[in-house]
Amino acid sequence: MTSKLSKTVIILFGLILLASCKPSDKYADDWYALSDTGENVMLHFSEEKILTITDESGNEETFEINQNVAGVMNSTRYYRVEVDGANHYVIFEDKDDESNANFVKQTNYADDFEDMAGEIIYTMNRDDYPREFGL
Repeated sequence: MTSKLSKTVIILFGLILLASCKPSDKYADDWYALSDTGENVMLHFSEEKILTITDESGNEETFEINQNVAGVMNSTRYYRVEVDGANHYVIFEDKDDESNANFVKQTNYADDFEDMAGEIIYTMNRDDYPREFGL
């Protein structure tokens, strides 16, 4: 009986940890972004698990987000973020450069980053709007 109780407690603790994953400090806060359609927008990843996208006219869209994976593969740092039930990735091509990233919508059902296929929807920079899409 104790073994079952221990397993249950461990599983519940793990689920609580997964549910409470807030955005990483590496990508939280404001980003200047260039969309795949060429539009300049501002993205804000809040500590309260909200993504706000503001276009040039000041129109805002907000989405609840949940970070569920983080990792490094070769020199690339990535964070998987669920937005509206779909997986997206914040990808730093150079794990040491925290000023430039891509926001990618996953287009397949792979669990691992190395098997992920996706479309870049925003190229992001901390200081100014990117001049080129896709870094």
